[in-house]
Amino acid sequence: MKTFLLDIIPKIKRYSERLDNRALLTNKHWVVIDKDLTKKVVFIFREKENQLLVSQNGTIEKGSWDYLGNESLLIETSGGAFLFKHGFIDNTVLALKVDGKEEYALLVNDDHFNINLNSVDGIIQFLSEKYSLENRYRKLTIP
Repeated sequence: MKTFLLDIIPKIKRYSERLDNRALLTNKHWVVIDKDLTKKVVFIFREKENQLLVSQNGTIEKGSWDYLGNESLLIETSGGAFLFKHGFIDNTVLALKVDGKEEYALLVNDDHFNINLNSVDGIIQFLSEKYSLENRYRKLTIP
């Protein structure tokens, strides 16, 4: 999973839902944002036995996930086990901070994944417009 340096996540974290909100995290199709648009990687966090399904262009790999408390999420796949910290989550975007680094893995709810939300720049623009007070103010004052 590709990670990115993003300075917007700490700025909007106060608007984030909690990572332990299973209803928000599970049983959705979270598309991994990557620079390689030729492959579509989807993470499905299932409640059943904390199973993780990773679909890459329709081919499924099974793994597992576990919420460890303290805003930590353990993800295990055939590629290894990875510890992530809460970055940001809402109904559209999931940003997981790589533990010990200032890098984030970005995922977008497949229901919202489209031409504008399939890149890092698109996600940054979306989050800036949705959560930035400056942009909210501009939207209210410009006819």
